[in-house]
Amino acid sequence: MSGWKEMVVVVAVLVEVVVVVVVAEHNKTNGDVWSDSADFSDFKWTPLDYFRSRGHSLLTDLPTRLFLHERGDVKKEQRSWGDIPGTYLPSTNSSIVENAQCRSDVDAFLRVVTDYELLALVIKQEGSSLWPLKLPDSWGKVPDGIMYGNVLTWGVMEECTRLMVNTTIENPLLDVHFRGRYCLVKYRNKKGATTTQQQQQQKAVQSLQHNIQEIPQARMGSLLSVSPFPLVSYGTCMPSSCTPSDLLVSIEAVLGNYSSDLTVDCHTKDEIKWLNAGDVVFIVFLGIIGSVLLFATVADVSSNFYKKQELRKGPLRFLLVFSVSMNLKKIFHINVKEGPHVISCLHGIRAMSMVWVVWGHSYFIDYRAVVNVVYAAQLTDNVFEQTIMGGNFSVDSFFLMSGLLVMYGVLKEYNRANKINWLKYYIHRYVRLTPPILLTGAATATIARFVLVGPEAGSVERAVVDVCRENWWRDILYISNLPNIMKSCLPQCWYVCVDLQLYLVAPLVLLPLLHKPKIGMIWMGVVTIIAMVIPMIILGVYSIPTNLVFGHPAVEAKAYVDTYGKPWCRAGVYLVGMWGGMFLHHYKDRHLKLKMWQTVVGWLLAATLALLVVYGIADYNTLVNYKPITLGIGITYDILSRMAWGIAVLWVIVACHKGYGGPINTFLSHPSWQPLSRLTFSMYLVAFMVQSLYVGVIYTPMYFNHLNQFIQTCGMLFISGIIAVIISLISEGPIIGLEKILLGS
Repeated sequence: MSGWKEMVVVVAVLVEVVVVVVVAEHNKTNGDVWSDSADFSDFKWTPLDYFRSRGHSLLTDLPTRLFLHERGDVKKEQRSWGDIPGTYLPSTNSSIVENAQCRSDVDAFLRVVTDYELLALVIKQEGSSLWPLKLPDSWGKVPDGIMYGNVLTWGVMEECTRLMVNTTIENPLLDVHFRGRYCLVKYRNKKGATTTQQQQQQKAVQSLQHNIQEIPQARMGSLLSVSPFPLVSYGTCMPSSCTPSDLLVSIEAVLGNYSSDLTVDCHTKDEIKWLNAGDVVFIVFLGIIGSVLLFATVADVSSNFYKKQELRKGPLRFLLVFSVSMNLKKIFHINVKEGPHVISCLHGIRAMSMVWVVWGHSYFIDYRAVVNVVYAAQLTDNVFEQTIMGGNFSVDSFFLMSGLLVMYGVLKEYNRANKINWLKYYIHRYVRLTPPILLTGAATATIARFVLVGPEAGSVERAVVDVCRENWWRDILYISNLPNIMKSCLPQCWYVCVDLQLYLVAPLVLLPLLHKPKIGMIWMGVVTIIAMVIPMIILGVYSIPTNLVFGHPAVEAKAYVDTYGKPWCRAGVYLVGMWGGMFLHHYKDRHLKLKMWQTVVGWLLAATLALLVVYGIADYNTLVNYKPITLGIGITYDILSRMAWGIAVLWVIVACHKGYGGPINTFLSHPSWQPLSRLTFSMYLVAFMVQSLYVGVIYTPMYFNHLNQFIQTCGMLFISGIIAVIISLISEGPIIGLEKILLGS
């Protein structure tokens, strides 16, 4: 232990010597910016102690050094703070800001930073904590790397909110007491403005931007006049006596009449978010359901411990379905001896597809909070990015599996009972899906806002929490994909809505197949062709090439028509799954005989189809060096890609289930996938909301690259998995148990 301590001491001494030498040489070269007679014997590592110990020369010159990066002999009148009020601070003009205490505190700050004698007294005062320097130091100023896309001038929120000012000086008189209030200011041009109005808006923004660029700072300065990136979002710190409206009206005075989309979101360290009625209701619900889970768990453990199994068959069974211990065992149970009728490879496909979805979501959700937009755009031109963005086809895997299981389950039940209870068919689906959605939506609309603590908390709360409060009912009615996907509490529920809508009309295909199999198969073929033709007609009529993530069409579409989240555009791959379910049911008790060459050809064709779907139009699906995609290529790809992906995945399922999967089946059917597979639905619901809220939690923007996104995705999956277990214990597990009791297995 003593060896490393001695090493630290030696390194510290060497660094101190280097600092002394460098500073001394600097003084000799640059005059008396730092006095040659300064004594460095009291040098300390703590910055605050160091600033206080340098004496008058350093203290009076520090604001210039900190923000202007200029020599200390620059004339005072050149160090202008005149544009600060109305940009970073509320105006001191009483005709603009009525708040007298706010004007007084702002004026006191300006007095301190412009009067260097007074600044020296304030900083030397015990307990000042350098607040005149920390307050502007926390502002978002023109950032490094602006030509690389770094236009997020958030500043340092915690430096501001931790600021506590209690300064009293008798001569000259200064009595100021406040805490720091951090604010993020955003401005966007007025929507629907005419050309003249847009020009006037641009001038107003340039005026505001000029103030940001010309404040004392050590950045790019005049080069910003040719920058293609507008700085219309910045963080600032002001006295807590000032309100967001004080800053808002001050900035509006700069912008004139063109500030309709101006927002100011502020935070303080001790701010309190009060509970509203919705929060209270949800918390009470959690308390009640938590009590039920506790009582059920105690009853479950007690009945097993005392071997009172007869109690479990009476009315107590309605309570026992809420048992945490019992439902946890079901979630994490691993069955290593599944029967021949269990398609075990679906566990691996389901889990991997969900991970692919979450990974892909992290790229476009986080894009609004990255500091290297230019580099992020360049990432779209590599194979790895195409792989990740191909995650949208993982949703088609879910549609395929859904169609397959619906067909397989209905045929199996019809063979067993010679009838189908269609009422139970519909009730089962709605009851299984709705509770997790309702619980996730309720949490998002209520208590989710309490985790939003970063600079973007306000905008995220408006975009996620407020929208959820207004549109939660659309998700449980399964109409959130009609007409606008984004006007829903849980945007990711578009998939659940489409899946349920297809499930509702599936009996139109199933009924003829059950009663007249030959006619039913012909009818099913006709419906499959129709499912391919409908999106083709829509794409052709409206000149929509395809739904590429980064694609650029050669011809602009005539109108925006959603072909991504509508059931009539997703029915094709669902029907492929139904064909597969019928095939597997036909061979459920029979061995499928394939020769070696047939197996090899099948795997090669499936791999080729999958690779063509994901990478076939990579030259079009990029932001750099792209080729505009023509209407013909786009329509052909859009129609065939999802069907082709479905066929490729269907081969994997059939081959693995029928003994032709080899190591792929060993991997996909491994029992360790089972717990994650059971949680995929809840994780799918939760992960997107966790990712959406994350931008409102972080204090600094993110650097965008594949490694960071991979690490973040792992964290999101872990957090989402924990929450998914809780949701499953509260909703999915008990609902499945109650359904079995009330409706039968």
